[in-house]
Amino acid sequence: MAAKVFSDPKSLPFFAHFTELRKRLTQYIAVLVLLSFIFYIRPIYEFIMGILFNPIIPHLADYQTQLMFTGPFEAMTFRFSVGVYAALLVTSPLFVYHLFAFFAPAMKERERKWVFPVTFAAAGLFILGVLFAYFAVVPMAFEWLVSQNTDYTVIMPRAQEWLSGVGMLLLGFGISFELPLVMFFMIGLGVISYPVLRESWRVAYVAMFAVGAIVTPDKSPFTMVALAIALIVLYEGGLLAARFAFANRVDEQYVDLYEDMLMYDDEPTDDKEELAKRKKITKQAMAAKKRIEQREARRKQESDEGDAATEGASSNNAADVLGDASSDRTDI
Repeated sequence: MAAKVFSDPKSLPFFAHFTELRKRLTQYIAVLVLLSFIFYIRPIYEFIMGILFNPIIPHLADYQTQLMFTGPFEAMTFRFSVGVYAALLVTSPLFVYHLFAFFAPAMKERERKWVFPVTFAAAGLFILGVLFAYFAVVPMAFEWLVSQNTDYTVIMPRAQEWLSGVGMLLLGFGISFELPLVMFFMIGLGVISYPVLRESWRVAYVAMFAVGAIVTPDKSPFTMVALAIALIVLYEGGLLAARFAFANRVDEQYVDLYEDMLMYDDEPTDDKEELAKRKKITKQAMAAKKRIEQREARRKQESDEGDAATEGASSNNAADVLGDASSDRTDI
């Protein structure tokens, strides 16, 4: 089945890979444009607007509850922009599938079976991020933003600014929620080691707050903190999933880290922090070695039991055959 879906990379010349990439991009863009025009149709457009506008209506009750256009051309461009944002959200699983399907030929046969599960997982995480932003972040963010107004000013929401803000929040949270999947595969493929990510949690947490400040379009502290906290939870979730899914590889990475320490950091030192670090790495490596040995012992035991069961079944079959032959001779 995989051979029919994915091309064999050995049979493709170098420039054929660009042809494959162009083909997949063309297919995705064609679907994106088609859905954008479908979502432009008035009944569908009004249905989408009702969904997008619903979280902020309560916070505009004291002001005008209709979005404002400042020119005659904005109505058309705004409707099409709504269609494009909606199409991007709907086609996100298709984009993820084409992305993994393009790289699938470079994978081993046993790795290709992950393409479809990863596509569904990526789509699920993206949708989860969009829903989190829609139900939790957008209403509270607009409530805080509107509360900053005073009696000397009035809020007149411009349609394009509102759409850009809400659309970027939904897309930003959706994309950010892919973090555990990215970490999972980076650890699984050996691009980065689990111990490095585990020990660098302080740097990672600070980086997530920085990402929250840069990515959120409204620049409000609420959305920045909400995204940062969500990323921290996803970071820890990605590490936890990788720790269980790649238990043996993670333990091997701890042992490799210990061996690297012996090779490059073998000079004596009086630095308490460095000594504590070396002691911690040693302790983790020794525990990892023990777990690896236990797994190997269990695998060997299971293999021996399987061989014994196979030999027992073969002996029973041979005994049955001999018994049948003896019975036949007796009958004769």
